[in-house]
This record gives sequence, C-alpha cells and structure tokens, in this order.
Amino acid sequence: MTPEHWQAVLSRIGAEAPADLDEEVSPKIRPRKGAGLSVWNDGTPPPSPRLWDRPEAGLSQIGIRIDDTFAGEEIAVALRLAAAALERGVVPLILAVGDGPVFLERFGFRVERFVGDSADDRAAWEAEMTAFWDLALIIDARDVVVFG
Repeated sequence: MTPEHWQAVLSRIGAEAPADLDEEVSPKIRPRKGAGLSVWNDGTPPPSPRLWDRPEAGLSQIGIRIDDTFAGEEIAVALRLAAAALERGVVPLILAVGDGPVFLERFGFRVERFVGDSADDRAAWEAEMTAFWDLALIIDARDVVVFG
C-alpha cells in the first residue's frame, strides 16, 4: 500500500474534536536524555525485532485483534494505525471477531473476520492469518489506544 493510500485513509477519519496528543501522552511518558536503544528503559519492552527485520523495500505487516466488545476509541485506533502505516511503513491487518467491528473497514483498512466458536479455533485461525499475511506480530486494538 502506498503513502497516498494511507493519506486517503487519514482524510476519511473524522472525530468531533482532534485529540490533544501532548496532553494525552505527556503524563504517561517522560522525556529521556540520551538516544536509541543503548539507553532503553528496562521497565518497558524494546521494539520487536520481527517488526523491523524486513528488507529495506519490504513492508512489515501487523495484525490488530478486535472483537464486538470494543467501543469508544474507534477514531483514536483508526488514526494511530493509519499514521503508523504512513510514517513507519507497517501495514495493519484487522483480525475481527464477529460483525461488530466494521468501523475500520469503512475507513479503508483490510479486515479479516473470524466466525468460529472456540478459543482453540480462534488461535488456529490467527496462526493461519499470521502465516498467510506474514504478520510480524499481533496486538490487541485496546493496546493501540495507549500507544501514543
């Protein structure tokens, strides 16, 4: 997917008021002196090597796990995923359970739906999606909200 695609996705996402990222992030994240992973805070996980081990021209694809109970942060999730795609060269793939989480599809995100019943079936489906789409990692949509 091209930067133009993600710019189009960003242009379709609307909210009543823009989020003040400084106010939202600054209480949670303190600026650090130094640079890069050489001074990485041991209290937080470092970036995933699977996410960044792609060739220079290759894109990393990430799975975003979401279900019918997710509500309230749709705009924040859509904006953060589109911005990550544009700025970091990652392609989000939405792994949806049920028909409820369709809001990301209307903005232009790729959505794969799981229609099984058991946790074992869901784990097998996620493994299949990981292999088929070459997903570097899978994260919950709720975690995307706190990524800042």
